[in-house]
Amino acid sequence: MTTKVLLVEGDAAQAAELVEMMAAGAHDDFVVEHAESVAAAGPLLAAGGFDAVLVDFGDPIGRSADLAGLVAAAGAVPVVVLTDRDDQELGAAAMQAGAQDYLVRRDINGEALRRVLRYSRARIRAQAAFEQTLAAHGRELEREVAERTSKLSREIADRIRVEAALRESQHRIQAITDNLFEGVLVVDGAGMVVFSNRSARLLLGGTLCDTLAERHVDEVFTLMEGKRVRRFGDGPFHHVARTGELYQNDDAVFQTAMGRTLVVALACSPLIDEGRRVGAILSFRDIGAIKKAQQEALQASKLASVGQLAAGIAHEINTPTQYIGDNLRFIGDALATLMPLLDRLRALALDGQMSPAEREDLRQALERADFDFLLEEMPAAVGQSLEGVGQVSRIVLAMKEFSHPGEREKVAINLNRAVENTLAVSRNEWKHVAEIDLDLDAGLPDVHCLPGEINQVLLNLIVNAAHAIERARPGGMGRITIRTRSRDGWIDVVVADDGTGMSDEIKERIFDPFFTTKEVGKGTGQGLAICRDVVVNKHGGRIVVDTEEGRGSAFTVSLPLGDGATAGFAAQ
Repeated sequence: MTTKVLLVEGDAAQAAELVEMMAAGAHDDFVVEHAESVAAAGPLLAAGGFDAVLVDFGDPIGRSADLAGLVAAAGAVPVVVLTDRDDQELGAAAMQAGAQDYLVRRDINGEALRRVLRYSRARIRAQAAFEQTLAAHGRELEREVAERTSKLSREIADRIRVEAALRESQHRIQAITDNLFEGVLVVDGAGMVVFSNRSARLLLGGTLCDTLAERHVDEVFTLMEGKRVRRFGDGPFHHVARTGELYQNDDAVFQTAMGRTLVVALACSPLIDEGRRVGAILSFRDIGAIKKAQQEALQASKLASVGQLAAGIAHEINTPTQYIGDNLRFIGDALATLMPLLDRLRALALDGQMSPAEREDLRQALERADFDFLLEEMPAAVGQSLEGVGQVSRIVLAMKEFSHPGEREKVAINLNRAVENTLAVSRNEWKHVAEIDLDLDAGLPDVHCLPGEINQVLLNLIVNAAHAIERARPGGMGRITIRTRSRDGWIDVVVADDGTGMSDEIKERIFDPFFTTKEVGKGTGQGLAICRDVVVNKHGGRIVVDTEEGRGSAFTVSLPLGDGATAGFAAQ
């Protein structure tokens, strides 16, 4: 391997000595070119091709400028300083000026000098390679930084666009929900309100400025089931958030924090985020006015039914009243006849003696008064009158129980008694067209319900059955069978008839409001619609019909046992 060295030496003899030293015993080829001064070395260095520069300053004091100039001219070529002075400070100054090494003449030989020159050359090359690698790494880092910066800029721009779109979407959703008639609440799994629309704030807070967000739902309102308060933790909304099961209640009651009572129809569904249930969405509307109108319509329908039954009820009351009057007149006439006889008997009893003529006269008087007949018939007349009074009392009591508006709260009643009362009220509607078969479960438990409304359901079904039999058997008699049973937490009431029955098309529409198969003036189309609303929506029950055209129909009303709370999950 050839090493080309530029020797900067002002003394020709010393230059020759150094050249000989580098050549003696060398395994590598050293090519030495001589320059007598730093100034003369400049053009040679500019021409290039040197692997190292060896400069002999002898005494380096004051030569720092020459060294700096030589280092500058050498560029990437290593500069080794040779001197006669062994001074660490001078060596450090030379290294700071750019020299690769600092050699003291008396401490070196040819081998040492060659090794220093080779090592200096290797260090420079290693440094150059390192700097190249570092520069390459720097360029790569700059490229990666530029690429990452560009990517981050795009991500930031995308995020800004997404956030802007999200804000716009949130504003749009807020604007949409604020214009909904229904109130909308979103709660997290712990029951904290995270969103509310304008209607919810108005219904629950009272004013638009009342914020509901970041408040616990129990602080805003509580769900009432009768007199029972349902908190979030044990209520249906937490159940929805936890299980994902939908909940609906068309007759719920909210008690707000301001003390206001709201009758609402509500639906609750789970809030899903990335496949996880994180809360619940509650939508509701105030149905207080609707419920009031429905209650008035139901009562009007009930009174209309009573009005239609009034003539029959009057007849039912009139019949026992007539024979009560006849019996009382008979008893009055009998007493008028018996009183003189009783007076004579008392006088004779006081006189203590009776002649044969007086006894005969008394016997004839008893015969004329038909005394034996009166003794036989008067107790029967009294009993019949008492029975008539009892029948009138039963009709009046049944009417009173049937037509009472009832309470908002559900109470426990005996459905067997309700069936009997309804039959008593409607007797004139069915007694000429059907016989009644009662199969009432004597051990039937009480059921929590709204009594007046259940009475209306029973009346509608019984009257409909009588009308169906009347159409099927004009002038004949049919049969209405009423059964009550208890099974698996439910009570069933079945009203069956052997009337006209229904086709499949009619069966599909019988619970539609204003649909009727009766002639004009006899049916309003409201009866079965009211039945379905009362049974399904207000009691969480079921009403089904089994019918065959030409053979009759059987309506089954099923009501849940329990505390009477609307079963929002089961009724769906």
